[in-house]
Amino acid sequence: MQRSRKIWLIGSYLHFRLCVLLTAGIFLFSVQPLFSQTIPIDDIQEEQIRIQQLIHGSLYSGFTNRPVWNHTYDAYMDLGEARYGFWSRKHNAPQVEMGGSFRAGLYQPSVKITTNSRVPYGDNNEAAWYGRGFTGEFNGGFWITSDYVTLTFRPHMVTHDNMEFEEPRFIPEDEHGNQLFAAEGIGDIIDRPFRFGDESFNTLSLGYTSLRVHYKMIEAGVSNEPLWWGGNVKYPLLMSNNAPGMKHFFLGTRKPLHIPYVGNLEFKWLGAFPEDSEYFEYRADQERHDRFMNGINISYSPVFAPNLHIGLSRVVHTYIDPVKGLTREDLGMIFDPFMLNNFVETRGPLSNIKPRNHLNSIYARWIWPESRFELFGEFYREDFAYDSRDLLMEPRHNSGYAFGAQKLFDAPLVDFYRMHVEFTNMTPSYLREVRLQNYYYTHPEIRQGHTNRGQVLGAAIGPGSNSQFFAIDGYFQDGRAGVFVRRLADNNHFHYEYDRSLNRPEEWRGGYGDYWRNRTDLTLGARALYNYGEFLITGEFSWTKLFNYGRFDYGQFGGLSIANFEPYDTTNMQFQISVSYLF
Repeated sequence: MQRSRKIWLIGSYLHFRLCVLLTAGIFLFSVQPLFSQTIPIDDIQEEQIRIQQLIHGSLYSGFTNRPVWNHTYDAYMDLGEARYGFWSRKHNAPQVEMGGSFRAGLYQPSVKITTNSRVPYGDNNEAAWYGRGFTGEFNGGFWITSDYVTLTFRPHMVTHDNMEFEEPRFIPEDEHGNQLFAAEGIGDIIDRPFRFGDESFNTLSLGYTSLRVHYKMIEAGVSNEPLWWGGNVKYPLLMSNNAPGMKHFFLGTRKPLHIPYVGNLEFKWLGAFPEDSEYFEYRADQERHDRFMNGINISYSPVFAPNLHIGLSRVVHTYIDPVKGLTREDLGMIFDPFMLNNFVETRGPLSNIKPRNHLNSIYARWIWPESRFELFGEFYREDFAYDSRDLLMEPRHNSGYAFGAQKLFDAPLVDFYRMHVEFTNMTPSYLREVRLQNYYYTHPEIRQGHTNRGQVLGAAIGPGSNSQFFAIDGYFQDGRAGVFVRRLADNNHFHYEYDRSLNRPEEWRGGYGDYWRNRTDLTLGARALYNYGEFLITGEFSWTKLFNYGRFDYGQFGGLSIANFEPYDTTNMQFQISVSYLF
């Protein structure tokens, strides 16, 4: 713990020196002082921003580098149309002047309760993990801000019932035959427990807690906030709020930086310290090391298409040297070459360099406010292509993708509807037949993978999976109501790999493998939000059919086929309700 604090202070000091230099170089582009607090991801204010962007465009924020500041929210709500009732009103908490330029306010307190009837289920829930049974959450806090300094404190407190449930078949065991709390099917190459122990437990996370210094459009500081990079609404591939926020220091923009004749630029550079869960097991031949993640997210909007946002994001994981600590090389890992041959020429042979795991993403978001419509997509790739020729020939190697759309439209019964469709694919391609492809978010040497405290930092569906999501919500004067459906193919990568490992003779399998036992979930749900006086009440109910739950019958044939096998399915019902006080 002492060494981690020392590393944190060293990193913060180096970062602030860099911040001062860059701020001095680009402050001339700034036009006015700004002060406020950041908005938590998936807060009601974020939903209002996204609706206003579909109506008015994305001049004030590309919404690809979240969390965003409250002055972005104010700018959009000043454009709002009064006819939309609750969705047109600002929901800022009262503020108190403290003298000078300082002011303070409260984050809206909220309580959320989630229950699962049969198995753990849920995603994009930050420090919470929705196991079987009851999960209770509380969020609340305060902020203090001025022209140059902002402090936010909004912890996330969670209590987990974590009741026992039927355990899947492919859970790893230790050398003594004891079952580990590790990832189903994937095993010990990722810190993603299928269950967080066998008892109830409580979690306390700093949540949206940060200390930032800022001047006009530029900010720097230290934070524990979750991050959301890219334009995807449901499952961003590189950074999401599926896991608790990481302790990190950063430098970036707090609103778009306008460059004359070029366009708008938004960016965030950070150094973060992901943490292990209590259930991650090091191998006998490995020493325990702290991790460090260097990352950058850059979003550009051209001057000729201000509602188009094109982005590049990258993170690199490594272990911190126990002797040297955090080094300047660690802080610049995001500048590693993208091609393996160039990397070796620049950094030297891989055998001479400490392990590092590169995760890369390009994304785009394009809004047509005239049509109240947007398209978004993301392409993700891990580690290196050998050279540009290899990249051109096999762009799908170790890669995933997502794309989707949203649209507002008028129809009877309510003020307007919002439709959302999104497709996500993190299953390796058929290229696996001739070239090795790894589980995404994993690494053979940095074995915790792209995780923090046991949850994936990227797409919540997890490595090897793919999903299709559709939702439609109707918005009225005091709230909204809607339905959604999701199909999730859970870790198809493992399904294909296991069937291939059986190595059954071609004449026996007749050219077919086990194509009827894929782990697939179908979720049908309804959700609603209602503003009752000073209270905001949200509720959600979903029913999930888990086809081939547990993978219990993998590898069992003996004349069985899709026509006569006995499926082993189960169902889960999830109910969620939250209450927030809007002051």
